[in-house]
Amino acid sequence: MSQVLNQQIDYTITHRFPGVNIDDQELEKLLAIASWKRIPKFPRRGRMAWHILDEPASLVSHSNYQLRAAKIKGVGAWNPPDTSRHRDPLLDTFTEIPIPPTTKPLESFATYPHFGFTKDGEYTFVYSDVAPVGGILHSRALLEFQSAETLVNKGVPTIVPLVVIQYEDSYQFRGKPMGAVISLVPDTAPYRLSEVQFGKAMQRGQDKGADDYYDRIRESLGVKGDANSETTRLETINILARKIGKSTRDFNLAGLYRYSPEWSNFEYDFEHQEILFTDLDSTRHMDELPAEMRTLQALRDLGSVVYRTLAKFGTPSTLDKYTLTNLLQYDPLFELLLGYFHNANQKQLKQISQKLWNCFIPYLFLLKKHRQAIQNEWTSERRRSYKMDHDLFYILAMTMLYPLFCESDVFALYPSNLTLEQLMKKAEIYLGDRYEYFLYLLHGCGE
Repeated sequence: MSQVLNQQIDYTITHRFPGVNIDDQELEKLLAIASWKRIPKFPRRGRMAWHILDEPASLVSHSNYQLRAAKIKGVGAWNPPDTSRHRDPLLDTFTEIPIPPTTKPLESFATYPHFGFTKDGEYTFVYSDVAPVGGILHSRALLEFQSAETLVNKGVPTIVPLVVIQYEDSYQFRGKPMGAVISLVPDTAPYRLSEVQFGKAMQRGQDKGADDYYDRIRESLGVKGDANSETTRLETINILARKIGKSTRDFNLAGLYRYSPEWSNFEYDFEHQEILFTDLDSTRHMDELPAEMRTLQALRDLGSVVYRTLAKFGTPSTLDKYTLTNLLQYDPLFELLLGYFHNANQKQLKQISQKLWNCFIPYLFLLKKHRQAIQNEWTSERRRSYKMDHDLFYILAMTMLYPLFCESDVFALYPSNLTLEQLMKKAEIYLGDRYEYFLYLLHGCGE
């Protein structure tokens, strides 16, 4: 242990959120962890440490809003030997103990394409910047801090920012300073909503903490029934999906765009039954964009949450857990859309949901066909080659939902001259030969 503690990192506090009341000793503990005076504890594989406060903090504006744990991002990494084989490598080798942040590039996270736009607003694939293993740039830590600050000030449930630190000059990555960000959350359990949809809580008895987290969520939402039941789980997912739809709308209304809405990037506030945004280091502010790009980016955020919710029903852990009959009957995608478009015609939302399911179902059953090999033999690369084309799905969802989007309060805040015809032209230019398939999915057979 003394060898690890000798790797103490000097730092400077660059930003502190004035909207938090926190005990001075608690703050010192958190800074000691961020600087490796104390060894960080990592609740799971990754670069996020977790610390439970001895004395809860609170919001200045709402003193009864208690913050009981801290998320510390950029302070190192942990990659234990039982890491899922379906995840991209985090380190070159497994490690039983966490390591401090390094200046070594993490290439794997920059190889997965994200659907986005050119500077002229045309569809394209974009890639994340390469990040240092176990660390983040100070600028990315600041993005998370500022985005969380914006959400707090707008009254949108989120992690609460506390401080941003910049590490000493030796911690530079490609000529830019590295740092860390400390944020606070109301619950002490380091789990995310993904446990409910596709995580360890799907397999009762694998992780008691995950099981307890799922049970607490069901109790919080008033969901009765057998914890092992598919329909009980889908009833829970439906309630959460509607909340996530609303949160996505509120996120854009707060003036932000570009969030990765995996359910693994949402936490839960049990006391207030709210969804919390948590992974905000890629999020940007709308005011940096011209009008048409604001419309497109908000529309992309909507397409992203639809895709990421639907696609995770085809992840390896779920392939023998959900039946098509129950997925379509409960239809969490419809609930998600209803949360976003709370005043929309429900029949119209149902028709859109059904078409989006129809796009996904052939790929779902191709994955189900190879379930045993996927879960036990295939590499991540081979499995991904069988997945639905996410760029096609994004374009389909965005195009289908645009007429409703134009009537929403999000479009009212970010109006532009973008038309449905222009969206169709963007799709035709980008998709090429796939445009014919896109039209089939959009209009349906015989329509």
